[in-house]
Amino acid sequence: MKDNNLNIGLELRAAANDDSREVEFVISSNSVDAHGTVIPLSAWKLERYLKNPIVTYGHSAGSNDPDKIIGTSVIEVKDNELRATVTFEPEDINPLAEKVLKKIKAGTLRMASVGFRAKKWHWGDKNKGEDPVVLYFDEVELLEWSIVPVGSNPDAMKRMDEFITECKGACEIGEREQFPEKRMAAKRAVLERKIKNL
Repeated sequence: MKDNNLNIGLELRAAANDDSREVEFVISSNSVDAHGTVIPLSAWKLERYLKNPIVTYGHSAGSNDPDKIIGTSVIEVKDNELRATVTFEPEDINPLAEKVLKKIKAGTLRMASVGFRAKKWHWGDKNKGEDPVVLYFDEVELLEWSIVPVGSNPDAMKRMDEFITECKGACEIGEREQFPEKRMAAKRAVLERKIKNL
């Protein structure tokens, strides 16, 4: 199965006080997200990220502009959530970091987004109490996370939304067919090929 890099939106957990340069975000929980996917806390592989825990603005880790790296973060699991606390770089070395921090404190920017490599996943299994139209990630590698104006790339979201809509349609068709297991297996195989091309 080919690795896939995806971006998923996050939300602000708690804004910093006026003097602090730290802000905490919820990165992941066990809930079904807006894309119809679940990343259980046990699926996260953080080792690679922890070696270089940068936070960027706008998923710009590949940018030649070093100011797009606006800080570093500490990650922890707390209350069934994966949380990250970003420490923003000082204004004298990074005016963009200062601007982003001020916008967060003003409430203008509230979202962040994770970039991760999907290594293993499965469709929900009714026998395990899972929703069959939900995609469950079994192993994902955190590559980076970013402060963003919108929770994830609109094109990536659109592709994911189309993909989830198609999956839901496949599951409904499968349930109506005389041999739903075979029909659903065929549809899921097609949809898994589409995941590889995201």
